[in-house]
Amino acid sequence: MSDPRTKAKILIVDADSAKLNVLKAALMHAAYEVTAATSASFALTTLERDRPDLIVSGNRTEDMDGVEFCSIIRSDPAIHDIPFLLLSGPKRPTPWAVAQAGVDMLLAGDFVVSAVLDRISKLLRNVALQKPEAAPLVSAPPPARGAAPRPERGGRTFEGSFGVLDLTEVTQAIALGGKTGRLALKLSAGEGALFFDGGRVVHAEFDGRTGEVAFAAMVASAQHDPEGSFHFKPTAELPGGTAPRTIQKSVDQLLLSVASEIDEGQAAAGVPPPSPRS
Repeated sequence: MSDPRTKAKILIVDADSAKLNVLKAALMHAAYEVTAATSASFALTTLERDRPDLIVSGNRTEDMDGVEFCSIIRSDPAIHDIPFLLLSGPKRPTPWAVAQAGVDMLLAGDFVVSAVLDRISKLLRNVALQKPEAAPLVSAPPPARGAAPRPERGGRTFEGSFGVLDLTEVTQAIALGGKTGRLALKLSAGEGALFFDGGRVVHAEFDGRTGEVAFAAMVASAQHDPEGSFHFKPTAELPGGTAPRTIQKSVDQLLLSVASEIDEGQAAAGVPPPSPRS
């Protein structure tokens, strides 16, 4: 397979010019074509005439935040499908904001050049794999398979992959939004569903199991399945009889209980705890 970096053009946008210059130098050394800007508005004026294969944005630009920048790109039919990597810094945006904006990949925490290069390589590789004959990126790429939360315009659905958000984050985001509807999951271990009523999880079903047991199994499975995906479809109300009430705990109680069960199971099996998501 050809190297996905070949002739790939990267646009980087960040209010911190020092960080911008460091990243630009590292990307050029890694054989990427690079354009840099400190203003998102200025970057937007260049996109249609000099379309990049990937955008890397800091959490803050000179005139807007990275989530808003991504939202503007997703709303423009001419450039909406350009992959977008957000470097959020220590202050991570909420999962709901990231998903609604259509960010393809999020890197939170301190600025580490090697980590940024790794995420760029992974995202470009995901995109390249979806192109015919895995061709190098030299033109407008299609959206990366499962790489990012890619909601329908208008914010009516919430979807993405567990390579970007984990199931606990997705559950919390829906709960914080006070949403009612069905969250469908596709995992290598099988398909499942969570039902929400006004932000509360009221029912879970997975692999022949229901209730808290099913939810715990889904969380455990999703942790090790970055190719797994989710899709939340909101409804005005849960139709009568659609979902039994198998879960009575609040979302916080449910997540705490599941986390405790998973930790105990890993300890019993001699499995080290997972490293924090970056």
